[in-house]
Amino acid sequence: MDIYEEIYNKNKKLIDKAIEKIKGCENDPLHFIGHTIDVINYVKELLEKFSVNKEICIISAYWHDVGRSVCDEGHEEKSGKMLKEEMTKLGYSSEFIDECYSAVTNHKRKYIPPTIEGVIVRDADKLAYIGKNRWKRCIGENPDALDEIIEVYLPILRNKILRLNYSKELFDRDMNAYVKDYLKIWKKRRSK
Repeated sequence: MDIYEEIYNKNKKLIDKAIEKIKGCENDPLHFIGHTIDVINYVKELLEKFSVNKEICIISAYWHDVGRSVCDEGHEEKSGKMLKEEMTKLGYSSEFIDECYSAVTNHKRKYIPPTIEGVIVRDADKLAYIGKNRWKRCIGENPDALDEIIEVYLPILRNKILRLNYSKELFDRDMNAYVKDYLKIWKKRRSK
């Protein structure tokens, strides 16, 4: 069993509750369970480079957008409060609750989280937000938007949103490969 299976098994009730709540966002094409899974996968990749509390990062990744099932504006704080309430019911220590709460409530784009775990969750969320899976969904219906995305938005998003250098490397890896593949397909379609 790997570390992530151990974390899931240890926190099964808490994580399953997050999954149940985030499934209430299925009508939000940008913040549904697929986005949460993308965030968790980026968290795992970032954790390969940092020696931090993986359990805080994984729990926080599952809970970061749960508040969107209730509200959009201020969802970070709502997600944190919902997480804190659930963790308290399940008997987690107050120190551990506070660390998870901080990571969840500080994942907003303009925030600088006070802990490395918070920075990891925030960057993973932003990687998923500006990453290839999101773009696949967003531009699948409008290929003409690709030029503007490549020339204007991607460099701004990469440089102004991501904090960790390794997050930028992951972004470059995923987006460069995705854009090159997409351009080949797009050019074929336009030449027909």
